[in-house]
Amino acid sequence: MFKLIKLLILIAILGVGWWLLSPLFIDKKVDEELDPKVSSALNFVMSKAGEGLQKAGEKLSQTKTEDLQKKVAELKESMDNGSNLNEQITDENTMNQFMTEMSQMEDKEMSEDMMDVAHPKVLATGAFVTVAHEGTGDVQLISLGQNSDTIVRLENLDVLNGPDLRVVLSKSSDVEKSGHLGEYVDLGALKGNKGNQNYVVPKNINVSEYHSVVVYCKAFRVVFNSANLVASK
Repeated sequence: MFKLIKLLILIAILGVGWWLLSPLFIDKKVDEELDPKVSSALNFVMSKAGEGLQKAGEKLSQTKTEDLQKKVAELKESMDNGSNLNEQITDENTMNQFMTEMSQMEDKEMSEDMMDVAHPKVLATGAFVTVAHEGTGDVQLISLGQNSDTIVRLENLDVLNGPDLRVVLSKSSDVEKSGHLGEYVDLGALKGNKGNQNYVVPKNINVSEYHSVVVYCKAFRVVFNSANLVASK
């Protein structure tokens, strides 16, 4: 029994040791889309497009242009009777009216939001410096639009891998140890210790109050690397 207990303890120690040490010798490269707006913008635009189609359908069903509705009904009936379609498109005023009705269905809010999300704005930038371990990389805080996500984007990242590494957005600057973090937001596990990657900031966060991005080993409360954020002009 005693030997079994020792064996179980040894297995547990080896398991913990592997978890602690193996990341230090394993690089994980992530290369997410260089254009940070793509996935969020696509989801947003598709959502707005669906709303726009629904609104267009509602407007069309509610139109009070009785003459236009009558013309469309006559056109459908003539097509059902085998008449020549070209002969039916003779009322230029009606067709112009039809085009006007269609143009008025444009969802202006949708267009403005799409333009907004199509031009992401860099709110702040920074560069990682060595703290507990050597590392480099560029940081950008990017707004993808008024009604879309704000992200922390890491580019050309090259830091030491480690256990339980997190990407943290802190209200403090010059973070060199866990006690310097102050109030912070955990954006999630570091996706890879090399490459380019995006982290979405929760929508309830006022990013103007945050001044650094940190690669943080949560398990052992060690700051691997930190980057002060400088607001863009």
